[in-house]
Amino acid sequence: MDTPTLRILDTLSSNLGDSLSIKKLTERIRENYGTAYYANIYQKLQKLKKEDLLSLDLIGRSTNVKLNFQNYLLIDTLAEMEIEKKKNFLTKRNEQLLFLSEIDKRLNDTCAIRSISAIHPTKNIKLNKIELLFLLRKTPEYHNETLQLYKEMLKLQKKYNLKINSLIIDRDDFYDLLTSDEINPLREALSEEITFFCPQTFWSEIKKVAEKTEIKTIRTETKPANISDLDLTYNLNRFGYKQFGTILEKAQKFCIEYMTTAILLQDDARLIEAIPIILAKNSFKSNLMAFLSQKFETDGKLLGLLKILQTIKPDREVNETIVLLETLNAEEIPVDEESILQKMRLYNAL
Repeated sequence: MDTPTLRILDTLSSNLGDSLSIKKLTERIRENYGTAYYANIYQKLQKLKKEDLLSLDLIGRSTNVKLNFQNYLLIDTLAEMEIEKKKNFLTKRNEQLLFLSEIDKRLNDTCAIRSISAIHPTKNIKLNKIELLFLLRKTPEYHNETLQLYKEMLKLQKKYNLKINSLIIDRDDFYDLLTSDEINPLREALSEEITFFCPQTFWSEIKKVAEKTEIKTIRTETKPANISDLDLTYNLNRFGYKQFGTILEKAQKFCIEYMTTAILLQDDARLIEAIPIILAKNSFKSNLMAFLSQKFETDGKLLGLLKILQTIKPDREVNETIVLLETLNAEEIPVDEESILQKMRLYNAL
């Protein structure tokens, strides 16, 4: 695959759902790669259009550029793109090459795995860590498969002295998160990832989603500690916890897992007691909750809260999250059970 094609496809696939004119596409490529010229991009787009890999739709005076998921060969082309991205990333990174090779060996016979991707790999590797997105088949053993993968990643983490954060989701959760109107880690992950294990399968799953509904990735990565008070208040209210004396204004929608993490990062005991309430009133994804608590090191606080919540109001999702956190060696930070119980009564969360 030639360099201009790689850069065009990488930019388009990282900005799914975004309305990109040729001018805007050129600007995005320049942002990511340093150089890009409108005339060259225009010529290459015409060639890719002839191959039916993308569509060029005239909207007013601009031409909107989109991947053509109706073309059967697009998936193979995107898989080729991922392979090129992997090769470029691993050049002069021998340690990562050994690490990824060992993942292949250890997990090659794990039938539940459909694909594995590295999230924001260039930034993370500079911080001596890696974030992995595991896409699993839909299976009744989802929880047990997750536990086994966590155990394997802990072994590799110790062997390579590399912090590993794993987001493990099955096809159902993949669809739910990708089509959600809430800001969540999966929609952000697709803006910068390298799929190094079964890229064709990964893009086939995205194609299935794209054929049913629009996918919109998010270019910025959320830092939960920086979520504004306005966003915090608005989303807590959405999830059934209205703070007394606050004026409600519409703000950005964040997933409940991000909100939980944001609260845990604050030194506010009163606000932390909101977590059992919103988790008791709403469903959440245990694997996503575990991923964020691992990434932002809030697992000890979360484990303490969940154990109290499980005592007060037993729930399968809560219990599964507890097991995941204990598998990840989280050290429980105790909380005041009586205070939480009173707060849950006050907010009708029992």
